[in-house]
Amino acid sequence: MVEKYIDAVRRNDLRDLPIHPEVIGVFPMNTYQGAVAFLEGTERFARIVKHIEVTRLVVDGEHCVALLNIDTTFGTIPFAEHIRVVDGQIVSVRGYYDPRPMLVGQT
Repeated sequence: MVEKYIDAVRRNDLRDLPIHPEVIGVFPMNTYQGAVAFLEGTERFARIVKHIEVTRLVVDGEHCVALLNIDTTFGTIPFAEHIRVVDGQIVSVRGYYDPRPMLVGQT
């Protein structure tokens, strides 16, 4: 499930992701509540993604931590995500990264 999520962001194709209707996504620059808001925010982010390198996935039951290097239009950003999957649906994603490269690119 987590690999499918990462690949969907990599390909900017989130159509078939099993997202819980009340999914919560918390990131340094935004918080998304509900599937519509989460997918809209993820699609906007996916547009700047050139490549995602998965350096490590750690899975323990319904919890997964993904350590990633995400090559974006702003450069490569080290990224960590805590993803919780319940009954085959993503219910929460908490991303950790330094947003400064993106903030500098917005000015």
